Amino acid sequence: MTHPSIDKKKLILRAAMQLFAAKGSSATSMQEIAEACGMSKGSLYLHFKSKEELEQSLFDYCYQMLLDHLTQVELQQELSPKEKLHRQLVVMLELVLELREFLIMQFQDWHKNGTPYKEPEAVQAHNANLLRHGKNKLVAVYGPEIEPYAGDLLTIAYGMVSIYIRLLFEPHISASPERMAVHLMELLDLAAQHQLNHRPVPLISEETLRLMSEGAPGSLDLQQHPLIAIKRLRDTLGDAIADPGSQQEALETLQILEREILELRPRRAIIKGMLANLAALPELARHAAELEQLLQGYTQHS
Repeated sequence: MTHPSIDKKKLILRAAMQLFAAKGSSATSMQEIAEACGMSKGSLYLHFKSKEELEQSLFDYCYQMLLDHLTQVELQQELSPKEKLHRQLVVMLELVLELREFLIMQFQDWHKNGTPYKEPEAVQAHNANLLRHGKNKLVAVYGPEIEPYAGDLLTIAYGMVSIYIRLLFEPHISASPERMAVHLMELLDLAAQHQLNHRPVPLISEETLRLMSEGAPGSLDLQQHPLIAIKRLRDTLGDAIADPGSQQEALETLQILEREILELRPRRAIIKGMLANLAALPELARHAAELEQLLQGYTQHS
């Protein structure tokens, strides 16, 4: 069962997103958000201390949705690295399309208030993580020899994605995320082939790219995402544990962990309890310790 406070926070974020999409964040009061959630304003402030904190959580919420979508693609073992990159571009653009009204109103709000757009720190951190992920994907697709040119290819990719997003914001322009992803993959193929054939001096050096991607601690390696680690462990349970009862207990524990980390605010007590269950099985003690390391980022805000 999902914890009531988790459900409330999700309800608040979804209601706030709908209101912000309709009228913008500056024109939306906390009272209106509370009424949309069927709660008092005081109750709302028990979950979020201010509208600024609520907006910050919305950015985190959107990023977590994106990360989970990307991870689901990474789990599809039948796909090649290039197919995974293509599919991840599609799901990213589909998510932008899903959130289009909310994102449009956010940009309009910033412009209407006469303040230059300044990315919140969380957005900068998330962008830095995506930059690291992009580099890893390029190396997986084109091989380690592309690494000196990863910055140049990412410049092309990020520039084109920005244009695609602007096109998605225009309702009278018909261009699907699938078509956009195909277009970008073709451009990346041509650019990568040119760089590898001619070996020019990169415009964006490896050091510059490293500095650009230092906006947040850690790195976005989807192979180290807890969902993938849990799947790998689940796939090996039959070989690791002989006793059927222990196998079933481990499987149920992993299922609970999987559901919990997909929550907006995973509960530290539940995660610690499930990890303790795994650690109690001698065959899984090492795996439990590895999972604990991966899951630290999911419990720091609980």
